Amino acid sequence: MKNTLKLFSIIFLTGCQTLGLINEDPRAPTALSGDNDEFASQAWSREVVTPIITYQFFGDNIQPSKFFDISGSGVYLVGDEAVEMINIDSGDLMTSLNIENEQVMSGVTVAYNTYLYSDIEGKLYLHNLNNGDLKWKNDLKDLVISKALITPLHVYVQTSSDVLYAFDFQTGEIAWSKNAQAPLLSIRGTSNPVFYEGLIFATFSNGRLAAIRAEDGIQLWEKPISRIKGSTELEKLMDADSPAIAFDEFVYAANYNGSLTRFNIRGGEKLFSVDLSTTKPIKQFRDMVLAVNVDDEIIAFDALNGTEKWRNSSFKFRKISELIFIGNNIYFGDLEGYLHKLNAQTGETIGQQATELEEIVQIEARSGRLIAQDSRGSLSAFDLN
Repeated sequence: MKNTLKLFSIIFLTGCQTLGLINEDPRAPTALSGDNDEFASQAWSREVVTPIITYQFFGDNIQPSKFFDISGSGVYLVGDEAVEMINIDSGDLMTSLNIENEQVMSGVTVAYNTYLYSDIEGKLYLHNLNNGDLKWKNDLKDLVISKALITPLHVYVQTSSDVLYAFDFQTGEIAWSKNAQAPLLSIRGTSNPVFYEGLIFATFSNGRLAAIRAEDGIQLWEKPISRIKGSTELEKLMDADSPAIAFDEFVYAANYNGSLTRFNIRGGEKLFSVDLSTTKPIKQFRDMVLAVNVDDEIIAFDALNGTEKWRNSSFKFRKISELIFIGNNIYFGDLEGYLHKLNAQTGETIGQQATELEEIVQIEARSGRLIAQDSRGSLSAFDLN
């Protein structure tokens, strides 16, 4: 009887497929070709107890985003009870540094002999990197889930409710703040502020880019990255979760359901705006701006006029990580733990590397070596062949 039912089920499903009643998922991850050469070998790997959990899309609850940072010869990441420093060459644990609250919401940012993180209660902590002593803390009562910006004078953080803060680096007192008007609906991600030529560039969930004087918080200009394309709240969703990039006299910003736009730094005039929907960081490579759209296509735009120079659609819906560059090559990871290598000038796929990692959520480069972390928290280093 079981065999008869099984046979009937097979015939029924085959018939449905023939009639077109069963459709493949249009957003299923694109299968990899397997035709590309391997390009890396694992140097070391460490299991990290604390999982990497990202915030929920359209969810009410923002969950921890445990990113790591690299400074000198150390990889710094938040463990269960400490900030751990991993030797980038050997993978050995070099030291453990204090944290004030084990319920850390952010990852860790390391700069100027300090490390900074935030907790689930909305408190921000800055420690001495040499001995782990707490220099100051500030209770924002607001969540920080993106990387901070640390300079010799100030610490800049952007909260999940669209407030940009500047803190005195030595005392932790608020030097200035900027509130952006939050939209009714948001992806609930957060960009991180960018420093360039004495200015802070910040993008917000209302789809706007602001240029602010770093010293005193005086806003020079604020402009929409793109125009509204629909009438419903969902269609109006225009979060700018990608940090701006600035070079020469121009600043570039991109947003979800919006555009990649080039602005003049001093006055904020728009020089071009081309369709793009993204939540990942945009990147500069020579005379191009590269982006990963929401379908996981990698697109290179001419930095002068915004024309498309190339597009790679081989990784659609594979949840690829942020793009990083070494020389003329682009590297990134995907949902199955593969590492990929592209020619940055042409967009051609030239390498594919299987790893023991699961979904790769962060990848960085240092001294010709790739450091990658997956959604379980496992951390691995790879040498390039």
